[in-house]
Amino acid sequence: PFKTTGKVEKELGWKKLYTKEKNDTKEVEPTLPNVCMNDTVISKPETKKGLTQPPKYYTEGTLITAMKNVGGSSDNKENKDILKETEGIGTEATRANVIETLKKQEYIIVQKKHILVTEKAKTLCEIIKNDEITNADMTAKWEKYLKKIRNEAGTQEAFLKSITNFINHLISNVQETFNNSAIKTHVQEIENSKAIGICPNCQKDIVDKGKFYGCTGYKEGCKFSLPKQWSSKTLTKKNISDLLTKKETTTIKGFKSKKGTPFNAKLKLKEGKLEFFFENKKKKEI
Repeated sequence: PFKTTGKVEKELGWKKLYTKEKNDTKEVEPTLPNVCMNDTVISKPETKKGLTQPPKYYTEGTLITAMKNVGGSSDNKENKDILKETEGIGTEATRANVIETLKKQEYIIVQKKHILVTEKAKTLCEIIKNDEITNADMTAKWEKYLKKIRNEAGTQEAFLKSITNFINHLISNVQETFNNSAIKTHVQEIENSKAIGICPNCQKDIVDKGKFYGCTGYKEGCKFSLPKQWSSKTLTKKNISDLLTKKETTTIKGFKSKKGTPFNAKLKLKEGKLEFFFENKKKKEI
């Protein structure tokens, strides 16, 4: 369907007394011809080339504003009013803490003041996208009942019971949700983003296992791993990446011998074992 806008003068009124000057250069507002519903018309459509602008990234400030104004996403006027009254998600004292929690749990990262979502966050959004928990109307529903409690028309016990039932319902759907192919794709992307390098034994990814760096092929029997600490020195992910790709690190400062004497050395990976390598000196296996 096509749409056009313009004006049609039905009665000239006082304008009948005036005639338009021939040299009047003022831009003429487009007028519509006298047409009726279902009339067949001849038009000369034109296309104009243009580019849409992507939405701006959130900053921490604009995200807090969005949390306060979340009621705008509701189609229900009563719910909109409730969320406007309660200022949406969280309170003045808690909204900043919510954002800090999202950072710590690696759902968002901040780059040049812009908030970017991680693969972990995308996976979570995919999992809960059809759940009521993502709906602003659910927040309004809870706020409505909290207001009833304040007015002694509802009870805390009934509210907590409804929340418990709601959470149990969400949990019961988790297994079915994780079988979704889109979720599996996101999970794989998360694993790939965590990969530090390739296992020299089975060519699977090496990832951070908490206390050590291990191979994702362990279920197939691969036992390759690298320690996080070596001779009282914590190895960085860069050190591990260098060992996996170049078989050696740059000189690392701060190792300690069994007697507690500090020293500097390179590390080399040979046949799955780490060796110290000292410049112009004989290598020593530890």
